[in-house]
Formats: sequence, structure tokens, C-alpha cells
Amino acid sequence: MSSGLLSRRSLRGATALRGGRAWRPGPYLVFGFLCWLVMSLAYWAAPLCCEAGLHAAVIERLRVDLWHPRHPLADLPGAGSPYYSPYAVAQGLFARLTGLGGWEVVRLAGPLNLLVVLTGLGRLVRVLTPRPWAPVLALPVVLMAGDPGSPAAFAAGLSLWAWALTGARARNDGALRYVGPSGLPGIAGYVGPGVLYGAVLLVDPVTAVGAVAGAVAFVAGWQRGWGRAVGVRWAVTAGVAVLVAVGWPYFDLVAPERVPVPWRFWPALVGLPALWARGRRDPLTVMFVLGCAVAACGYGGFAGLVAPVCAAAVALAAPRPWGARRRGYAGVVAAVACLGLLTVPKSAAPPTYEWAARHIGRGEVVLTADRHAALALAGFGANLVPPGPVAQGHEPDVRAYLAPASTRADRTAVVRRHQVRWLLLTRQDRVPGEAVVVAWSARTGEVLARVVEAVPTPTTTR
Repeated sequence: MSSGLLSRRSLRGATALRGGRAWRPGPYLVFGFLCWLVMSLAYWAAPLCCEAGLHAAVIERLRVDLWHPRHPLADLPGAGSPYYSPYAVAQGLFARLTGLGGWEVVRLAGPLNLLVVLTGLGRLVRVLTPRPWAPVLALPVVLMAGDPGSPAAFAAGLSLWAWALTGARARNDGALRYVGPSGLPGIAGYVGPGVLYGAVLLVDPVTAVGAVAGAVAFVAGWQRGWGRAVGVRWAVTAGVAVLVAVGWPYFDLVAPERVPVPWRFWPALVGLPALWARGRRDPLTVMFVLGCAVAACGYGGFAGLVAPVCAAAVALAAPRPWGARRRGYAGVVAAVACLGLLTVPKSAAPPTYEWAARHIGRGEVVLTADRHAALALAGFGANLVPPGPVAQGHEPDVRAYLAPASTRADRTAVVRRHQVRWLLLTRQDRVPGEAVVVAWSARTGEVLARVVEAVPTPTTTR
């Protein structure tokens, strides 16, 4: 026997005990972690306001009653409210187990949602290309996920994961693992994407419209050999998504509200040349076209924004040497990225309402015409004059109470009808004679006044 066959490669250092090379983190793990850390710290440092108060209010209602929560903003039955999604119920359960309030849970949700987005992005880009630096170059997608603490950000992360699984299945990646004993395609590998699409539909219907567009793009762009077996596979995915959505007990599906696409995402269009080079049948190209159609209809453009960014990332992650055209394109992408960072609007810190919330008990009714203040106070457990200022226009009773021509009898009728105990008044509102000023904000000039008129104690269990 040759001595060369008996020879063994000598191992040195720490790898000698394991018999192989030392583990080294990939570039996406390093830069993805740094991105997660920086964005999490920035999210924690920024004051929460506006829609975050609504999400905190949802958690507060679920923390009080997980199975039959009240309306998020008013002392009304909450049955059928689309805010009670699986995401919100999980947050409410966490709040019950930990004793944390709605605002604290919203704060903690930001890093978790970022983690879902980052892992989903990494998985999706790896389905598109094995180039290790491509996911790093696609990190701008994280900025398009919206407010990290919102349900929409979580839904965006689930969409990325769903697209990654759909793309892998459509490309017949490991299809032999899903063949059953009878020779027909098994369904195990196609249930997971269906669950994710159904969850996205429940958490944020607007994002779900774009998620479906991305799913169609991957199937249309990569799926080959259409036949009965392929149809059965994707029918399972669609069927599971529908079952998950219609089987949710808290509410029935509602039509999503239209939302505009933020103009600050214009730098994503720098990926259009990369999309053009990929061809018309490529999934990213189809996703961009469908995403633009969805955005034109007013249902958000997440899919249309992700596609060009991922296309540019895959193109720029190509191994060297680069030609003159690719070097020029890299320079354009870098310039547009820098310009996009410089043009991000610097908004002022929103006002917070802890100064008012410390005086208002849970379940007590507040009357105010300020939408931001109303959502913030609802996040602390207060109720609003129904149906609340989130609807189109304020409740007529709010306008009637704050009208300059209102009489004390008119205001007393509103107070007794809704059991109003507190008034949050802006600079333009006058303090009625039957109210006593308790606190005020030096920053906004708003006033918190307690209504002196005796009203029955709220009957809602808190």
C-alpha cells in the first residue's frame, strides 16, 4: 500500500481538535448584524408617536382581555376589528405574560421585526444568486420596510421569506424531497409558503397585495414543465393561504386601504438597468412590473421597490474583473445612494403625551380633536369619544363640544352621553367653564383639563 494513502494532513491551531477549518462569519452576517444594531438603537432613541399609539392601544386591549378585546380606541365592542391580527395577539399575549405596557411592547417589536426582515432578505438574495456579497449590497431594502415597530414591517419580512421559499420551489430546488410514495408531488414543501402568505394577509392586507404579486412573478418567471403535478403543488400553497386567512377567529378579511408610495424611495430606481439586463422572463423583472401596477392602484409598492434593489445587488456582486460598463454602473449606484441619504427628510421629534397620560386612568374617556394626541393617549389605555378621530372626520359630538357657540347644556349632554372625564385641548380650543386645568405642555401649548360634571363610573372591566 502506498505511503501516500496513509499520510494525513497535519492540522494546526484551534482547528486541530475539530479536524477542519475554523468557522468564519460571512459578510452578510457581519454587515447584517451591524445594520440591525444601528437601526435598533436609532429606533429606540427616537420618540414614538402617531400610528405607534394605535398599535400600543391594540396591545393594551389584548392585555386586558385576550379573547374578547374591546375596540382599540373607544369603549365599544371590538369584535371584527382588523387590528387584532396574529401579530397583535402575539404581542398581547407577551404583554400579559411579562406585565409590560403597550408602548414597551411596541418598542421591543422594532428589533424583532428588523430581524425578520434581515433574515428574509438574506434568504431571498441567496435564492437569486450564491454570491456572498449580494445580500450585503441589498441591505437598502431594509429601509423600505417602513417603521420597524409596525405590523407592516413584520409583514414585509414575512413577504421576503415567502418569496424566498416560492422562488426555491419554482426553480425545482430540491424537488425530489417533496415526492410522495405514490410518485405524485408531496405537499410538505408547499404548505410553508401558503402559511406565510396567509399570515401576511392577516397582518397587513396592503403588504399582502404586493406579496401576491411577488409570488406570481417567481412562479411565472422560473416555473417550468407545467402540468397536473405542478398545478397541484401551487394549488396547495394558494389553498393553505386562504384557509389561514379565513380561519382567523378575530375578524373577517376586509378590503385593504390604499396607501401612497413614499417618494424617498426613488433611489431604488437605479436598479432598472440591472433589471433590463436580466430579461423579460426573469422573476425580478416580472415582480417590478407587477409591483408598479400594484403601486399605481394605491396598494403600496414594496414588491416594485425590492426588485430593482435586488437586481442591482446581484449585478454588483459579480466577481472581478469588471468591464468599463459595470464600473460605471457601480459609480452611478454609489452616487445615487449617497444622494438618497442626503435627501432623507429630517423630521422634528414628535410630541409625547406622558405628561397627560399620568393623570388619566385606564378606561377613562378623553375628548380631543388632535389625532396624534388621541392615538398616543389610547396607547396608554385611555378611551376616546367613539368612533375616534381615525375615521374620516371627527365625531360630530367632538365638534359640537368644542364649537365656540356651544352652550353648557350642549356640552353636558356630550359629557353624559360618552362619560367624558378629560379634555385634551389645543391652543385654538377654549377651556369651558365646567373644566379644571390639570396639566399643560410647554412645547405644544396643549392643555389637559378634567371635566367637573359628575358622570357615572365607566363599567368596562380594566
